[in-house]
Amino acid sequence: MRISKKNLDSFSKLISTIAEKADNIETLNEFLDSLSIEELERTKAYFSGTGTRTSFYQLRGILMGSFIAGMMIFLLNMFQQYFFVAVVAAIFLIACVSQLFITALTFPIMPNVGLAYARGKYDRIVGLIDVILIERYTEIRKNKY
Repeated sequence: MRISKKNLDSFSKLISTIAEKADNIETLNEFLDSLSIEELERTKAYFSGTGTRTSFYQLRGILMGSFIAGMMIFLLNMFQQYFFVAVVAAIFLIACVSQLFITALTFPIMPNVGLAYARGKYDRIVGLIDVILIERYTEIRKNKY
């Protein structure tokens, strides 16, 4: 989606106004209803970004690390009598647990909660824009045929 420099200021004002009105669904609906089809399409393209609600990659690391750490605990209990296996399993277990703690302690919880809330607002905006666009395209199609 390319926006010329001439239209960039008005588009940024439009986006900020929509983001402010997103908390009240009635005012958002009235505001979106007053926009043209082109503005609705641009806004939908902007808010339909590829943002995710949760940080999947951090969660994947935590799940994989906890699974591997659980396996290492099992191997450590099963092969205690073998010194070499026990040492390797203990070192690997310590590495997995330390990586889990590093991930848990450095994970930016509050910014991600804020992003998830904003993403929910953006999804609501996109859903409402979809409904309005379907209605307008239906009207155009009826008037055309």
